[in-house]
Amino acid sequence: MRVAIDARPLQTVARVRGIGRYSRNLLAAFARRAPRDVEWTLLRLRNFPAADPGLLPAHHDIATSRFRRPELSMLALDPVLLSLELGGKGIDVYHSTQLSLPARRDFAAVVTIHDLAPLIWPAHYLRLPYSRIGHAWQYALARRADAVIAVSEATKRDVVGRLRVPEERVTVVPEAVDSDFDPPPADEGRALARARFAVPDRYVLYVGQFDPRKNVRGLLRAFAAAAERDKDLRLVIVGDLGKLSSHLRDALETERAPRDRVIVTGFVDEPTLAALYAGAECLLHAALLEGFGLTALEALAAGTPVVGYAGGAVTEVVGDAGLLVGSGDESALANALARFLADDALRASLRGRARARASAFSWDRAADETLSVYRKVAR
Repeated sequence: MRVAIDARPLQTVARVRGIGRYSRNLLAAFARRAPRDVEWTLLRLRNFPAADPGLLPAHHDIATSRFRRPELSMLALDPVLLSLELGGKGIDVYHSTQLSLPARRDFAAVVTIHDLAPLIWPAHYLRLPYSRIGHAWQYALARRADAVIAVSEATKRDVVGRLRVPEERVTVVPEAVDSDFDPPPADEGRALARARFAVPDRYVLYVGQFDPRKNVRGLLRAFAAAAERDKDLRLVIVGDLGKLSSHLRDALETERAPRDRVIVTGFVDEPTLAALYAGAECLLHAALLEGFGLTALEALAAGTPVVGYAGGAVTEVVGDAGLLVGSGDESALANALARFLADDALRASLRGRARARASAFSWDRAADETLSVYRKVAR
């Protein structure tokens, strides 16, 4: 079976986001599993920086070129260009790790859908013409895919309900934390936070981007309410301060969260991130939609509970290792955070469940389940 995988997210801005992590970890798991019946081909970008070295299965390459700016133009270009680039290569299955499907093909197509945020917040995600055209075309092609992989049951419901993909063509394959994710003990995490970012001993953590679904304003309001009752508490915000950081800046200027008690680190490397997770009292998670909820799972893997909204797939990930409230209920979120911080027994109980919950998710299992999808649709 000859399988081609879109490995371009290892090179684009997606490389430090969820889709990049998904692609990197899935490929590494394929390398570990080394299925004897699969011959791999990776789709790459010749005019982008090379991907960071990592564990990959033995493979052939298909080199492509796309505009460096804007990267989202790939959505609109891919249906035509991929039809040419993948045609005649003897491929049995093509796996699009995000929306990147060809318009014409003589092979089976599998697409992973992480969430449908563009359909829920079109004013933000579909503002520009090439984004509107690209998403519309790619969603139409996804409806014709031989199989859709959804990263959670919540995403599957959206794919079936919003895209009208038949339920029998959608398979749920959950993600997991990076294989090399290695958080230190909590006291070492707090020591690093103090030394690197001048954070006092007690802090709650946010990790992620700042687009509308992440609900930064709600995050700050929940923290502000809890901070009024706990004068030693800090909020540490970790995330790439790129184009989307304007949403964070605006929220910090207009919300009443005490600015001197909010520490913004910007992007940090993996060991630093793991340490910040480990040292936190909890992950404060106010997102209104999560296709999977990888930051919540990373927090649990570091032994740190989650306090947040039960939005999208978060409930599936967190289970009984956190305090979750109805999505959008800011008062309930603030009260849950205050309750968590004030109750030593509750914190200890949730911490005791965190790592066991995270261990239920595995990239090796995800690879095996994804291989089963390939074998089912291969022509």
